[in-house]
Amino acid sequence: MKNIEPIENCTLKEPYFTDEKWITHLNYIDEVRSQMKIPEKVIIHDVTLRDGEQTAGIVFTEDEKVFIAQELDKIGVPLIEVGTPAVSDDDKRVFKRLSEMNLKAKTLALSRITEKDVELAIENKADGIFLETSVNPYFLRHVLGMSVDDLIQKVIKCAKMAKEAGLFVEFCGWETFRVSNLDVLRKIFTEVVKNVEVDQIGISDTFNQAHPVAVQYLVRKMKEWIPEVPLSFHIHNDFGFATGSALMAIVSGAEAIECSFNGLGERAGNVATEEIVAALELLMDINTNINLKEIYRVSKIIEEVSKLKVSKLKPIVGEAIFDSESGIIVDANIKLENKLGLKDSFYPYSPTIFNRQSKYVAGKKSGRSFVEYVLNNKGVSATKEQVEEILQKIKETGIILKSVLPEDTINKIIEEIIK
Repeated sequence: MKNIEPIENCTLKEPYFTDEKWITHLNYIDEVRSQMKIPEKVIIHDVTLRDGEQTAGIVFTEDEKVFIAQELDKIGVPLIEVGTPAVSDDDKRVFKRLSEMNLKAKTLALSRITEKDVELAIENKADGIFLETSVNPYFLRHVLGMSVDDLIQKVIKCAKMAKEAGLFVEFCGWETFRVSNLDVLRKIFTEVVKNVEVDQIGISDTFNQAHPVAVQYLVRKMKEWIPEVPLSFHIHNDFGFATGSALMAIVSGAEAIECSFNGLGERAGNVATEEIVAALELLMDINTNINLKEIYRVSKIIEEVSKLKVSKLKPIVGEAIFDSESGIIVDANIKLENKLGLKDSFYPYSPTIFNRQSKYVAGKKSGRSFVEYVLNNKGVSATKEQVEEILQKIKETGIILKSVLPEDTINKIIEEIIK
């Protein structure tokens, strides 16, 4: 790592400054760290193939599910929620095919609190079940027609059935944050854990309605009530801060995050796998076991298969997030690289972490430094007047095109002015 001289007692040093990232030192000061419980590693429970497929209009074929599950396994995902055997014969066949492939990951089947769903998971050779139900008393009474006590008994029965068959079991209660009497939550989860050795329990901010401090509060309560069982956190993105809440859940005591690539999922989607992995690894130095260099490639596969276009500004995987057009930014990047050897310093992390590259693009907001950079790379000499003329032509063209300029257009402008 480069040794950078301090300025005004401001320093650049590890862990917040490395050859691959430049983030805030505040993430590492004792006053901040002491407020958090920071685990050595986090379990990534990917739900792309199940909750991701619940995105309205998205369908994964049998072959696509098998292929994507293999890709998730290759990059280090330990828990893959593959689908729901009760939904289709395709899902049944997917589990059977994956069971013959010696994956390192466990394949999980979503199971409602019915013996039939658990039987289907066992019959079709799932490694485990994601045993899920609403724990909201209003949902229980008016939708399922049962009481909290009925729910507890059904969960225990299904969980025992799965454990006796040798399956991994997570019991997840969704709508957790809508239960306004926390004694009800405590009763449900503690009774289940007391009666059956589930491998993991999960809570869900199903509608992204709890702000991060509220998430912190409930996660801490859950760990206070049930410290011995790993806690997973499931969240959707209805208000746009799923990644922040997921990060808060982890530093408050949760051990696993349920997430989907490209943020696929019901309504506004789930917390995105690529986002929470990046945040944990780069902002907190928490190990997720995920191969960061393969994340972008897998994201593109899922984008193609799902037929749902990812925004070019999507964090981590968006096509344009490492493109710089603004003259001020390009000038700063170039100067910091030339004077201090700091490449890509106007990004929080190096694109190479995700096997990507940064680039300068030309348009209305371009500045003189960009033109000089392009000319220098081409080995072309120009007067100050020619540089200014090229810049003005680039700006005018960018305004007309309402976009960045293709490389051949830039070359043509240079050729016309420097003859």
